[in-house]
Amino acid sequence: MSEYSELIKNFGRIRDYMRDFFVFGFKTRNDFIQKSKRTYDNERRRIESYLGDLIKCEYTETGKKVFISVDSSKIRQNPFFKAYKSKSFTYNDLILHFYILDMLYDKQALTLDEITKRINEQTNEYIEPQTVRNKLKEYSQFGIISTIKSGRTYYYALNNCYIEDYNISKDALIYFSEIAPFGVIGSFINDRINNRNTKFRFKHHFIVNTLEDTVLLDIINAIKEQKRIEIENFSNRDKFLKKFNILPLMIYVSTQTGRRYVIAQGTGKYKYSVYRLDYIKSVKILEQDELFTKLYDNLKSKMNYAFSTAINKESKLEHFEMTLFINEPTENYIIKRLEREGRGGKTEKIKRCLYKYSIDVHDTQELMNWVKSFTGRIVKVDGDNKKVITKFYIDMKRMAKMYKEMPIGGENE
Repeated sequence: MSEYSELIKNFGRIRDYMRDFFVFGFKTRNDFIQKSKRTYDNERRRIESYLGDLIKCEYTETGKKVFISVDSSKIRQNPFFKAYKSKSFTYNDLILHFYILDMLYDKQALTLDEITKRINEQTNEYIEPQTVRNKLKEYSQFGIISTIKSGRTYYYALNNCYIEDYNISKDALIYFSEIAPFGVIGSFINDRINNRNTKFRFKHHFIVNTLEDTVLLDIINAIKEQKRIEIENFSNRDKFLKKFNILPLMIYVSTQTGRRYVIAQGTGKYKYSVYRLDYIKSVKILEQDELFTKLYDNLKSKMNYAFSTAINKESKLEHFEMTLFINEPTENYIIKRLEREGRGGKTEKIKRCLYKYSIDVHDTQELMNWVKSFTGRIVKVDGDNKKVITKFYIDMKRMAKMYKEMPIGGENE
């Protein structure tokens, strides 16, 4: 039986458990059917060691339910970064890391034989040249080391990779490590220079997104190289793993939910499919697709009239209008919200405290959830899609009736 360790070799597995505890939560031990109970116990113990007091539990009739509870206004750093900092390593990984960086620190370029000889002399051990070569190749891919060829000989030198040499704002490091993709890189840098967050708090902090960054990086590389990918997709609704061969074209991020999607070519020449990044288990980069540019340009033209990830090819554009009463002296933030969230729509003042928002979209239904968030200020809605408009008014009447019938002071009053 292998000994339990807080360090992990497979990030994908811990990612799944952390996401389940945070996003879905409130699961018992018996709900995790993909792996053995011992695996569940080990992963739960690891997560508890990473997140400490953020792990909560409650006891119900079905058993102990574990979940992650986070108040984003109170945390100083995304707690999920800790999972990236717990990767397991071998004895040689540790030895080679420090000795290689130390002997190249003075910017002197050395050959493989020179580096290997010095390491073996200083450690009084024998590490094979191939092992050292593999580590040098790995660090070259990371950009830590540069490889210089002179004749038949390769020389290795340390790149200018110290944060102190770049004069980067410490506040910018803190801010972007929390709100930008791949923020864990900034977190590592902040740890390196002992930089701590003392200024920023985030009202909408989509911390779980960092668990998808390994998937996002592979997809971005595929888009950059115009290559197809094979993804393993596991939907909590379908409950089983599916494989898809797709051509990724664009990354789409919801400002309302924080969810991230990849829009890709689906079945048919100009049909598009959308996949949530948090459902994608793995990405395998395949061959280049010569149709990428044509498909990308076609998709980009359609995005100008898409209010969500629903993209239709032949649909006729539908005009939509919404008239709002906005108390100008106290509710200027509503006007700014229309401009910020309106996704290309036009906001115009009709008269004092009365504003009209209008937009042309492929599918009016896609924006109705957003429209309903203005309930209480809506004076009128109108548009080409009469079915959707009629349903909106029916929903409003039903809601008004429900509130009218609801007891105000309780059943005894």
